[in-house]
Amino acid sequence: MPLTGELENLPIVDVVQLIHSTRKSGILTVYSRRGEGQLIFNNGYIVSAIHSNEDLKIGKILLEKEIISESELNQALSTQQAYGDNAPPLISILHEQCEISSDDAYNALETLIELAMVEMISWTRGIFTLETEDISMPDDYKYLPQDLQNINLDTQMMLMDALRIFDEKVHAGEIEILDEPYEGDTPGYNREPSSSEKVGATDIELSEDILGLADLDQLERKKPRTFDVLDTFDPFDIHRESIVQALPSIAEEEQQKLVSFLSEFDHMDPRLAPLNMSSQAVVLYSSDKFLQHAISTVCRREGLMTFTPASVNDLEGNIRRSLSKGYDPILVLGLPDDLNPDFSVEKIVSLRAHMQRLYPGVPQLQLTLPEAYDFSLAAYNDGCRAVLPYPLLISSETVLADDLVVFLRALTGHISHIFSDSEHSQYALLKSYLVRLGGATKAPDISLLVLKFVAEFFKRSITLVVDRDSLIMERSIGLRPDGSHNVSHPLKNRLAVGNSTFLKQISGAESYYDQVSSDSLPEFFYADFEAPNDSHVLFLPMKVCGRMVTITYADFGRHAASPVPLDLLHVFIRQAGLAMESALLRKKSD
Repeated sequence: MPLTGELENLPIVDVVQLIHSTRKSGILTVYSRRGEGQLIFNNGYIVSAIHSNEDLKIGKILLEKEIISESELNQALSTQQAYGDNAPPLISILHEQCEISSDDAYNALETLIELAMVEMISWTRGIFTLETEDISMPDDYKYLPQDLQNINLDTQMMLMDALRIFDEKVHAGEIEILDEPYEGDTPGYNREPSSSEKVGATDIELSEDILGLADLDQLERKKPRTFDVLDTFDPFDIHRESIVQALPSIAEEEQQKLVSFLSEFDHMDPRLAPLNMSSQAVVLYSSDKFLQHAISTVCRREGLMTFTPASVNDLEGNIRRSLSKGYDPILVLGLPDDLNPDFSVEKIVSLRAHMQRLYPGVPQLQLTLPEAYDFSLAAYNDGCRAVLPYPLLISSETVLADDLVVFLRALTGHISHIFSDSEHSQYALLKSYLVRLGGATKAPDISLLVLKFVAEFFKRSITLVVDRDSLIMERSIGLRPDGSHNVSHPLKNRLAVGNSTFLKQISGAESYYDQVSSDSLPEFFYADFEAPNDSHVLFLPMKVCGRMVTITYADFGRHAASPVPLDLLHVFIRQAGLAMESALLRKKSD
């Protein structure tokens, strides 16, 4: 029997993470007045996605990535149409006709999933269903290239990327979080489907259509059944199921305490859920299934991504990919387990040293038994940031839920303290923006990243484009009448500065941050917005080939000034200038 729920009670971000943490397989279908989409899971990992948005099709993504040409796409579609009902998937035809590499096909599929998730993350009202029945594999699946038949994308990594893209689109004003009015005509809700729409569990197959690899114009979407008869997707039941499976021998009263505790973290305004996700992550390496589920649940409400790798290779991959994408991970090493050779004391100690050599900047926390004195001291000696006693004895049949609750609160509290440390968080932020800067290839995208980075430390910021004897006010953050921190549309106001002494002073410095009276600025400067209450302002010039091309202005608006990491701003603006230089050279050579 499928499970169902409403997005206003359980945001799609939480649904995806619950499916991942409980390692479920099935098809998650989301219906909203703003669209319709599906995510397909295999043991908690994403296989693929489809979406009703015509822009989210595999052929169009390959075209936009310039992997294929429009004529090649049209030819492949014609070939596919000629096959009739037995047509192979579009990606297979392109693989043969255009010699599309498996890497290109994989990357396009990854992009398809990311963009489909970005769309669904913005939906705050609607219905979702999870079909968890057996998914049969049809004969025509063999048409797919062999190395694409076992694609399992890391769900948390995909969600991380989708949330990053979502955040960028929200700040750029491309996506608006709407409080969608509920209406009874949400597609598929409280209505009896027609005979052509009724789908039994045996009809669900892992086909090319479901994989999102079929004809651009012939996507077959699964229709909902009447939702009134479906089981409710209740996180309360999921917590109970996880606790019973992981701790089968503990008393029912203790189980109920743990369920009640974890259920505290299941409620959030769906409009805030995606915006609450940070660029920080917890990587838990442990054989303890309860701990995996509990930390995933608690950290999710704190906006922290949680990875629970099953092997050392997966562990290294999670940390490596997190760092490469600009995320800030903390490694939590679980208890040694004498019953599991992969988690013996020797293996944990060796792994601790290995990870310290590979990733010295990633903080490590070690869990230990209260009486493991020597092991705890060795962990500190190996560079662990903290050693926390874990109250659960693996061989014990008695578990005190109160002790576990205290432990989980202490662990997540310590993680939050590490992430909130001013110096740590600022350098993590710089790393994140430098990674994003490395992927920016167009001048407007580079200047926007500078604007956003400056806005991390100031209440208001404006990009000023230097054009001979004038400045052009481009995009801004913090100047909207509603007080939002979203990026404004280009202002295009031109400010004539002539032979400004102040401008020459700025151009000769790496940055200018000081108390500046409005009298010392050109008289027109605050004509379009009010002067700040605090006179501390920043002028951050970006130079390309020795020439100043933009100045980012920033102040604290109506707030008091706070400390500013000028050294980090200098590092970032220099890198942005190099990126801008590369972008302009690339454009000139095209």
